Amino acid sequence: MISTREHSLQQIHQPHELLVLPERFLKIRDLMANSGSDAQALADIVHTDVAISAKVLKIANSAAYNPMCQPLASLPKAIARLGLATSAQVAMSMSLYYGVRMPIALRHMRYFWAHSFAVSQVCALMGREMRADAPCHEAELFMMGLLHDVGCLLMAIHIDPSYFERDVLNNHGAELCVLEQKMYGLDHAEVGAVLLRDWRLPESCIQAVEQHHVDDADVLDAQICSHADQYVHAHDAEMVSIEAVQDWVALRPRKSIRACIAESEHLSPWLKPQ
Repeated sequence: MISTREHSLQQIHQPHELLVLPERFLKIRDLMANSGSDAQALADIVHTDVAISAKVLKIANSAAYNPMCQPLASLPKAIARLGLATSAQVAMSMSLYYGVRMPIALRHMRYFWAHSFAVSQVCALMGREMRADAPCHEAELFMMGLLHDVGCLLMAIHIDPSYFERDVLNNHGAELCVLEQKMYGLDHAEVGAVLLRDWRLPESCIQAVEQHHVDDADVLDAQICSHADQYVHAHDAEMVSIEAVQDWVALRPRKSIRACIAESEHLSPWLKPQ
């Protein structure tokens, strides 16, 4: 054991100035909550960051979104090609990648956010295959997937600076949580819920993150996140960057996502008919 539960709880409740939601992330989130938003409004926010703008343009000009080889140099046109929701999701993810300062190796950060983005995208794809009366919403599923492992960052800051270097991360899902409980007295899902409450995110998102590795979770969002996480881990070799993930997501066959849902006793009742 590296830390007792009591000590770990004391540590994670310390001020964590490094883990603050970037202003650009919040602006995009608020913009997408406005039904009257358009590509130009998103471009006005994104263009203030050269790196994020470049990523959006790169994805819009990738083979997955530009099969006719017609390159774009205009950010509003790139957003229109990708779609407002997809562009916003990419921009929000990149704002976290560039905006959340962390004292850990860049390779760990790159993989962490690529994996988180991939899970968020698969969560959203699963949400589209759910019945209209299912108690879930695509925008919330995206946010939940993007932040499902955020507790790992807080653990690396306040509990164990070597967290991302340890072999324990070769494990996934419930197995990882069991090992974390043995080492730290708590797991990254519980820690993530603490941070999301500090960020004042919706309780539905917090509960989903807190329960996303609980096998019999009674929260549908948590079950979706769990299965999306497993789906992504099966393709880990492809998760090298956010733009690579977006290309990978764009080529996901619908039947593959539906098969993942159909195989789950928790999700299959909510699968909409073909």
